[in-house]
Amino acid sequence: MRVRVKASLRPGKPSIEGVTPRSDYPLRGAPFLVSVAVHGMIAAALMTVDFPASKRPVYDEFIKPKNHQLLYFDIRPKVPHVNPVKRVGNTPNPRGVELSKLAIIAASKKPKSEQVFISVPAPKVDIRQDVPAPLLVTRLDTIIPTPAAPAKVIPKKFIPPPPSKTEPKLPMQTPVVEAPAPPQYSAAPSPLMTQITMPTLTTPAHVAPPAPTAHTGNANADVAIASLHPSENPDTAVPNGDRPGRFSKAPTQGPAASGDANATASLTVPDLTIRPPKVEPPPPPPLPTHEILYAERLRGVPMSTLSVPLRPSSRMIPPTVDARFQGRNVYTIVIPMERMVTYSGDWIMWFADRVSKPGDTPVVRAPVPFRKHEPVDQPPSSDRTGERIAFAATLGKSGKLDAITLITKTSTAVQRAVFQDVTSWEFQPATRDGSPVDVDVVLEIPFSIPTAVARSTQPQ
Repeated sequence: MRVRVKASLRPGKPSIEGVTPRSDYPLRGAPFLVSVAVHGMIAAALMTVDFPASKRPVYDEFIKPKNHQLLYFDIRPKVPHVNPVKRVGNTPNPRGVELSKLAIIAASKKPKSEQVFISVPAPKVDIRQDVPAPLLVTRLDTIIPTPAAPAKVIPKKFIPPPPSKTEPKLPMQTPVVEAPAPPQYSAAPSPLMTQITMPTLTTPAHVAPPAPTAHTGNANADVAIASLHPSENPDTAVPNGDRPGRFSKAPTQGPAASGDANATASLTVPDLTIRPPKVEPPPPPPLPTHEILYAERLRGVPMSTLSVPLRPSSRMIPPTVDARFQGRNVYTIVIPMERMVTYSGDWIMWFADRVSKPGDTPVVRAPVPFRKHEPVDQPPSSDRTGERIAFAATLGKSGKLDAITLITKTSTAVQRAVFQDVTSWEFQPATRDGSPVDVDVVLEIPFSIPTAVARSTQPQ
């Protein structure tokens, strides 16, 4: 049977062919459309609403409730101060065989390695070979103490009871009850057996000793790993065992010494010292400077700097200079200095080509200063002290001095002032047959140093 349905959106006019419509449930089009519109608006509103995210951090929400079950290994180059139980050496500052900004001194009594030190309290597994390990020092938040040994029970000495003074009573005769025996395999109990109640045997309860209570960890580290050359790989697994070692490195070279105990150290590890490098204060901001052109300060700039070589077999130069140019041709030049308050006279420069060939006579021209930067505010000439400083350096093709080494011994403050001055200069490089070349130079400069700087420290 096929039924065709014709619906009309007009209220009260539904028509269904072959089926008689119900008068109590008419099809109403307007409420249906209103319902669809309302539900559509609610759905659109829910799609556009931005629900606020949880303000609780992931750590507080998921990790912190189980914090007592986790052990964190913080594998970073920065580690806390670690002091040994017993001091190593007698020097006030850490010393090591190898130079390093970070001081690590491992001084095990029976070392098995010269590269790695691993301390894990339990289990005591001996690691037989070195493993690539990071620098790691950590401890548990809580420590379960070792249960105390049960107290030793001292048995009491047996003391026999005193003899009784009363006469012993004679035993009474036990009456014998005659009763018929129950038939074999009878399920009914005997009347006599029903009157006897057997005692119930119970096993005495075992009283367990109280469990040890967890307490806050002390200053002893639970895991300590140190390496002469620590691994930077954070995915390295923590070794499951011990490996005593003996090695040392520190900012000061010498026999291994842990230095004075540092009160700020938060951890104590037997036979291990770790001192992170000291945080140096940032350098002071640079003073305002102005540019000085060498050609503008001279009355006449020498047009030609062609130099004649001084050969090793026929020259007379200061021994300290000759020792730095053994077997090479040396060239010399006097650099005039005028109208510069920083210098009290002319410079003397000795230089030699870094690449020389026997029998070669190239055309060599000396380097000359080009420009420099110096502070705007300079002390007057009356508040200065003259000091002649000689130093060796390398003058590259870029025109900058490098690898500066002072020959004249002077105070630390004067050294700092000299380095700051000579590194501010830019030179026109030396040339060999018209091409710039690197040369080794020895410069002797009469500096005019401020009196306060010259007298700040004693000569070394």
